[in-house]
Parts: sequence; C-alpha cells; structure tokens
Amino acid sequence: MSSGCSIQWGTQQTHTTITCIELYEGWAPMCSQRPPPDPSESPDQMLGTASRARLSRALVDDLLDGETDAVSPEELVRRAAVLGHDPHRSYRVLALRWSGRAFDDSFIDTVTAAAHTVHVVCWSTRRYRALVVLAQRSDTDDAWADTGVWRGMHQAIAHALPDGVGSIGVGGLAPTQRDIPRSYRQARQALSIQTTKMNPHGVTNHDQLGVYGLVVKSEADDFVQEWLAPLLDYDQRHGTELTKTLTAYLKYTGHYGETAAALGIHRSTLRYRLYRIRELTDHDLGDPETRFNLQIATRLYQGPTAPPALDGPNASGS
Repeated sequence: MSSGCSIQWGTQQTHTTITCIELYEGWAPMCSQRPPPDPSESPDQMLGTASRARLSRALVDDLLDGETDAVSPEELVRRAAVLGHDPHRSYRVLALRWSGRAFDDSFIDTVTAAAHTVHVVCWSTRRYRALVVLAQRSDTDDAWADTGVWRGMHQAIAHALPDGVGSIGVGGLAPTQRDIPRSYRQARQALSIQTTKMNPHGVTNHDQLGVYGLVVKSEADDFVQEWLAPLLDYDQRHGTELTKTLTAYLKYTGHYGETAAALGIHRSTLRYRLYRIRELTDHDLGDPETRFNLQIATRLYQGPTAPPALDGPNASGS
C-alpha cells in the first residue's frame, strides 16, 4: 500500500509516491530541517515532512559530491534555497562518530540541539560509518574564526551522552557550495586523525593541523613506524614510557630540567631513559634533522593537536 503527495518545487510541481517503509526511513536524515513527529499531523502532512527530509538528505549528498554531469551548480543553489540554506553564507563540513550510538533520530536530534547552542544550523547524512553534517552559522560568518565553537558543540553532545566516546572532525571553510567537497575531504581526514589519538574523545579542526594536514593517514602510520617502532614495541612489552619520554624531551627542546619536571622524574632517570632510547633506535638526538623527524613522528603518533600525555599513572617509572 502506498500514498502520494505533491511538493511544490519552484514553479514546477512534482508528484512523489512514498511507501510506509520509505516514510520511516525519511524521518532520519536532516537535523535542523526535521521537526519531531507531531501526533496531530494528518497523513498527508506527515508524508510532506518526510518528503522534505528525503529531499534535504539528497541535497546534502549532492553538495558533498560536488558538481557532476547529472547535477548543475545552478540546480544545487536553487534546491538549497528551497530547503533553507543561506546562499550568502559559507559552510563547514563536520564528520562525527560516537561510540555505542547509531546515527538514528535520537542521535541526530542531540547533534542538532548541540549545534544550536553554538549558533550553528545543520543538515546531515550518513556516510562511511560517520554522521556527516553540513553546517552554517545562524548569526554571522565572522564567528567561524572562534575555534571554541566546535569544542562547545562537542561538550554539549557529551553532556547529553555522557557514557560515550565522541570524535568530531571539522573541515575547512567552504565560502561557496563549490568548496563543500574539499571541506568534506578535510573533515574526514580530521576525523581519522581524531579517532587514532590516544584519547579520541574530542575535536580535530583541519584548520589547525598545519603540516600534518598534508599527511595521508596510511603514510603517517608508515612514518611513525619507521621512526618509533623500536620504542613502541619496547614500551608495549615492558610497560615502560620511553616514547612518552622522547615526546616530552622534544617538546621542551632538549631541556633536561623542564623535561624531568614535566615527567615527574629525576634528571638521572631522564638521562637513563634517553640512553635507552639512543640504544634501541640508534638515533642521534643531537642531529637537527633527526630531531625534526622524531618530533613529527611523536606528534603524529599521539595526534597533532593533542598535548603530550605527561601525567600518566606510571610517570615516575623508568
């Protein structure tokens, strides 16, 4: 059994047939454009709402893919205006994962509410095991410069879902709809980096990656193994913290006092650890090029925006 509804699209009227199964699937996609079901709505009204949601999800998918032979830029602009996008404002793309949470209506509603707390409106779809959100500011584009927006959004989601571990990747600014595919690629890369950090609960913003944004994940993993494999293997087998020690030593530019203080160990313990690092890796820590490569490797290993983990429970161990 199926029912039909008519949707006014510009000056052209399109008749769409939607089954009950399609109606159920149509509720999920778009966050700010999909109000909660109203029991007082008539069947025709519910079908119209579901149809709008399906059109909105289809638009997001097309914007993420960019201009193709089948979709012209003029058509994308027209469809976006009908569905509430502001053509004069820029976009950013976000990619989210939250442990133990399906990308269902409840999760999308939570993301929507969190976005509203930081003056962001959004439309979403599901791709590559992530919720992908197309976002615009509801106040002014100038506020995009506030990097705390995404931390605030993450905190709002975490407050509503306190038991999960959530990762958000934020793509670069997309001044026009043509730039959305680039922002989407960047959001996926940022999410990949965030989920591989020692603490994946948080946000990685592509704008803050710097040189790390040029590194493909597979190549980054190979680079880390090339420079740190002996230390990572030794730490795993013996429960030591040589990798953490090297990270701190490089962060404090080889200053013994600051490094030892940050690690909570004596200088003599630090000297012994550095001796073991040289012995295991055969790296000359006094060579500028070696130190540069090791610094990149340690930062990639723990995530480029994460500070070194210097307060672990075994900080005083050797």
